[in-house]
Amino acid sequence: IIMDPKTGRILAMSARPNFDPNAYGDAASADVFANPVIESVYELGSVFKPLTLAAAIDLGKITPETTYRDDGYVVIGPERIENFDGKGRGMVSMQRVLNESLNTGAVFAERSIGGLKLRDYFEAFGLADRTEIELPGEVLGKLANLDSGSEFDYAAASFGQGIAVTPLAFLRAVSALANGGALVKPY
Repeated sequence: IIMDPKTGRILAMSARPNFDPNAYGDAASADVFANPVIESVYELGSVFKPLTLAAAIDLGKITPETTYRDDGYVVIGPERIENFDGKGRGMVSMQRVLNESLNTGAVFAERSIGGLKLRDYFEAFGLADRTEIELPGEVLGKLANLDSGSEFDYAAASFGQGIAVTPLAFLRAVSALANGGALVKPY
């Protein structure tokens, strides 16, 4: 999806598998007629980190220069959350968290604000709502894990796991980071 973050104008949208609209009867499966950009939800993973860090920055809990000690993992109850490579990096800034996609840094930012505040921000970003684009079949995102009260669920959500959204809802949310905070209506 390519969207103007200031206006919500969709410049391009595509998905696979696809079909030939001139021979739609030849499609191997009716599944190809669904638009996964708005009709399917996914655990998008690490792309959520900028939203988590933006929430913590907005609340004044961190800055891009804030540091934490990265041991390569965080233990929450009986669970262990690791960076993608399992490696620690020592003292790390929030900017480096984004540069290197560090799960432990996203958890640090989430813990600085708390899971309920993270949920509030994700909801304010519209991740549980329809974007109201003028296309049929748009579904809602799934943020129910953020109502669990589980410290692990909040930590996992900080880097996009355990919650699921449509690609378009995510694009609209992250566009707010690029346009001064406005939640645009895609069209």
